[in-house]
Amino acid sequence: MDNELIYVAAFVTLVAVAVAAVILAVRRDGRGAGDLIKQLIIWVGIAALLPATSWAGATILHPRTRLRDLTSQRERVAQDTNDTNSDVAARTKARDEQQRLDKLIDEEQRPFYRAMFRVGYPIGLAALVVGLFLRSVAVGTGLAFGGLCTLTVGCYSYWEAMGDALRFFSLLAVLAILIVIGLLRRRPAVAAD
Repeated sequence: MDNELIYVAAFVTLVAVAVAAVILAVRRDGRGAGDLIKQLIIWVGIAALLPATSWAGATILHPRTRLRDLTSQRERVAQDTNDTNSDVAARTKARDEQQRLDKLIDEEQRPFYRAMFRVGYPIGLAALVVGLFLRSVAVGTGLAFGGLCTLTVGCYSYWEAMGDALRFFSLLAVLAILIVIGLLRRRPAVAAD
């Protein structure tokens, strides 16, 4: 619960910073508020839908039907554990069944998280790179931010099961690409007065 609050607070902060940056850009360029709202909707939409799309792609590679079945079985067993307050043997049997189901759920989640990494990493990296080169502010920043979020979700979901080398080189590749893009991007020349 505490982690969810932290994530929500971080997301709200990022959105607030993005809104402030767009407002400053609009005031500088002289565009209207309607244009600002449209660009903000495009930015937030792309940034939110990109990680969700990679998650949906991972469910194609590794469907979650068995995981849903195991989760519902675990909930029934947990209810049975609470219902058998007087019988110690029944409670012990229910706890053993719950531990067995927990282990099966963990084993079922691991391949899905691997699929999430395999789908999310390339989609996130491609969106990040493409977004940094697009001239359309709303689409470019939406793709870049959404790509970064997709990379984060893809890597974070599989983080514990990743080998040390895969963890290191996947992060190193993104860092190297961002450094190269940052060095290659040229700022427009300022006209001399």
